[in-house]
Amino acid sequence: MPQQDDACTMLDEDHNKVAGLFEQYKAAHDPNRQRLLASEICQELLVHMQIEDEIFYPAFQRATGDQPLVQESKREHQEARELIAQLEDKPTEARLMLELEDVILDHVNDEREKMFPQARKTKGLDLMQLAQQLQARKMELLAAHAG
Repeated sequence: MPQQDDACTMLDEDHNKVAGLFEQYKAAHDPNRQRLLASEICQELLVHMQIEDEIFYPAFQRATGDQPLVQESKREHQEARELIAQLEDKPTEARLMLELEDVILDHVNDEREKMFPQARKTKGLDLMQLAQQLQARKMELLAAHAG
């Protein structure tokens, strides 16, 4: 029976998927391919940020009391959302995509170095149960977007 991922691992898998999509976007020279990848990147990020904002961050803050770290993450999410809104009008604008990639990579680095290690050592934060909640909500959001 495969081991289920904890919430941090699950979120980091999303990070890795988006990093790969950014690489594909940079390698794509066809505007239609860029548009498709831009759309996929934006959808993945919006769903990921929503499940973090709704589920992971509140649980993390309750368990750790680390409000400044959560506030910084939410600020980074807002910055990413503003760039995503601009990309919806200009999906082949490489400068915007690179700016979004920088914001996301900085955010991912913060989570990997600060938030996830703290979450894993915090007693009373059930990362396995949290992963189930995150996954269920993610499926809900993806289904709503696909329909």
